[in-house]
Amino acid sequence: MNSKILSVLSVLLAVGLSSAGSSAGPGGDDIPGERAIINSHMHASSLGGDDSVYLARVIEEMDSLGIEKAVLHINEASDVDTWIRAAPGRFLAGPSFPCVKAGEGRADSCSWDQGRWPSIDWLRENFEDGTFAVMGEMYFVYAGLSPDDSRMDPYWSLAAELDIPVFVHINRGPPPNSPFRPNGCCPNFDSDLGNPALLRPVLEKYPDLRISLQHAGFPQMPMLGDIAYIEETFDLLRDYPDVYVDMTILNSVVPLPVHRAAVRQFVERGFADRIMFGTDNLDAGQILARYRSMEFLSESELRGIFYDNAARFMRLHQPEKSH
Repeated sequence: MNSKILSVLSVLLAVGLSSAGSSAGPGGDDIPGERAIINSHMHASSLGGDDSVYLARVIEEMDSLGIEKAVLHINEASDVDTWIRAAPGRFLAGPSFPCVKAGEGRADSCSWDQGRWPSIDWLRENFEDGTFAVMGEMYFVYAGLSPDDSRMDPYWSLAAELDIPVFVHINRGPPPNSPFRPNGCCPNFDSDLGNPALLRPVLEKYPDLRISLQHAGFPQMPMLGDIAYIEETFDLLRDYPDVYVDMTILNSVVPLPVHRAAVRQFVERGFADRIMFGTDNLDAGQILARYRSMEFLSESELRGIFYDNAARFMRLHQPEKSH
């Protein structure tokens, strides 16, 4: 979900950053390495302002909460300089696509030299020199495109060849005319394409592909537009051990009891080690406090959600595969 489209995030993020210092959790620069945190879902966006000022605020929030690194979905080529190179070592970054036409008077979700699609040669160059580490957020549901569309073939092939983790927006939401999908957004939006089962043909072709399902865990909630694909999510996790999840926006905007119930279900199904902490640019401190309030999570499960699961998924502490 791109904050450049969804203008309401500017308000929510401003509240989140202003309250970060008082949120539950570690603070200051004396956080020991074993308490480091990885944010697995973040977007590059100045929210219409100065990139350097916004980036400084983001880094300040990360430092105050012990967030060592963040997976950063960039929106245009200029973000390489204004975000990735401006904060070396802090972001595991990659491009969002296919770009979404957001409607009259609204900024598109992203912009690349090739239009809605970044160049394969440009991607390869940036992955091979270490500038990029991830692919996505993949906007299939917004763009009205199935994951196994033929236009995706070269991108899945590149991800498999270079062992690149791919981050995919799943579920039916956000509902139309909600704060997160304002009127006029995304004329090709197709809620049925948020079904994670549509990734099966891709995973059958590339069974070792690493995929993160973003916005996972929603229960059946008619007031949210029946956006859940919970059983399809669990089926994919069961069949493919390199499929992981984050729970944004469930972990911040949806009431805490709903988030708690979803996390407990993942634990009971045996998938606590696939959950990754992510914010989608919302208040990191409040989300961390939510997880810390879940007394049914063991210390190792909580550490997994905050760091270990993402480190494993991103292969941060393992030798790179030979290609």
